[in-house]
Amino acid sequence: MRLFTLIHQIDRRVRWGLIGRAGAAAFLAVLYLTWARVDPGFGGTFGLGAMLYVISTTVIAILAFRPNRVSLDTLVLVVAVSDAICLGLLTAATGHLEDPFYAWYVADAAVFAVVSRRREKWLLPGLLVVSYLTAHLLGHQVETAILYVFLLFKVTGLLLIGSVVAAALGSQEQRSAELESHQDEVLELYTRLEQSVAELRAVTEVTEIIHSTLDIETVGPRLLDILHKVLKIPASCIYVIDKTKQEMVFSASKGVPATSMRGLSGMEISGAVPVPADSDVAFGCIELIDHAETLVVFCADAEVIDRLSRDDRIVLQTVASELVVAVENSRLYKLTKRLAITDELTDLFNYRYLQQRLDEEIGRADRYGKRLSFLMLDVDNFKRVNDTYGHRVGDGVLAEIGHVLKTTVREVDVVARYGGEEFSVVLPETDASGAFIVAEKIREAISLTRFRDENGEREIHVTVSIGLASYPVHAHDKESLLRAADDAVYRAKATGKNRVRAPKLRLSRVPAEETSERIPE
Repeated sequence: MRLFTLIHQIDRRVRWGLIGRAGAAAFLAVLYLTWARVDPGFGGTFGLGAMLYVISTTVIAILAFRPNRVSLDTLVLVVAVSDAICLGLLTAATGHLEDPFYAWYVADAAVFAVVSRRREKWLLPGLLVVSYLTAHLLGHQVETAILYVFLLFKVTGLLLIGSVVAAALGSQEQRSAELESHQDEVLELYTRLEQSVAELRAVTEVTEIIHSTLDIETVGPRLLDILHKVLKIPASCIYVIDKTKQEMVFSASKGVPATSMRGLSGMEISGAVPVPADSDVAFGCIELIDHAETLVVFCADAEVIDRLSRDDRIVLQTVASELVVAVENSRLYKLTKRLAITDELTDLFNYRYLQQRLDEEIGRADRYGKRLSFLMLDVDNFKRVNDTYGHRVGDGVLAEIGHVLKTTVREVDVVARYGGEEFSVVLPETDASGAFIVAEKIREAISLTRFRDENGEREIHVTVSIGLASYPVHAHDKESLLRAADDAVYRAKATGKNRVRAPKLRLSRVPAEETSERIPE
């Protein structure tokens, strides 16, 4: 069993060569033993050649089965030398029998041409030629010129067989090498095609994602995830920077440790180009787009940046171009959305948004049984301000009043410009008593503020009259709430201005414990 295991472990060519030599050795041994009985004088030279062949086969087998096996080239050289000696002896012994071992020479020449290296394809057949010539010249006498011609013809045949086989094999090897080279080129082209298709698919997918929403902040991680898969990047960041304002308008990161990259908080903008402030940061950055107003920067591991190919950079630049357009669209959308609900002069919410929020807050108050109060403010004698200082100064006063209102109320409260010199405040989850406290705070803050005149001096003093109404104490819907607050404003103006007033009447459907609120008049 161990012998079979060893046989299967050696090279296939060596294995078949050993089997062939073993068969040939057996043939020579049988031939010698049989012929020696018939012709006792036959044994000398033939027996020596057969014995050497058996010995050489044994040696070659031992070399092939050694744990540290010799190379195939060494085995071929050993076989060539031993065969040249053995065949020479056998031919010398049997030359008078019409050269029976010439076929063996031919076979050996062909085999050596097949298995030997290029530089040995002439050497090994040359050994066979020397062996053949020596055997004929020394083993038996060549008597006539015609025999020399035939001997030369046979020797030339041995050389031709080796050269023809070697040339054929060389041509085949060359064609195989060319075919493999073409196959490698095809595989390389196929790989590049696959990469290009993947990059094109990634760009298409990224473009669809970017333009699928105007809320660009939500697509950053998905965008980088696609780029990571295509470009085989473990971690990266991408920034879109407004160069005119020196601020970042979009950023996204994926797989980046907080200690390695801290966004622009850990970077300095020098000439609108982000530069890592920490010299130990392992990330490198490249500019994908550098326009007059916009800069797009891609950051990743320095080694990843260095190995980006030209195609990889084209993909990144294409994605960056789409990202810039999407960011600008998102900014315009947000600006348009803000302007649609914002008063341009005071930067407060406008009348349209006020109506929308009142509907929402009244609905919420009904669902959860909450209170809701509404303040209506009117600037006292505002026409006098316009007539005295001009409308431009009057607009400045209204803008400053809006600022006072925003800084006086809570963040959850909704401050809006109702129209002209009228303002309003929605107070969620606030009853009438709480609303009165807020209204007094607002009235006092405005009364104590001095507003700028045409020279920038704070010399203008204005007051406001405030009317409040509470839902559902003073109203049962939005229209009645607005009307109640408006009536309260007129009462405040009619009773001397610069004060807070609430409706006198309460809805009869409100339970008694809810109408027990005391609001100072």
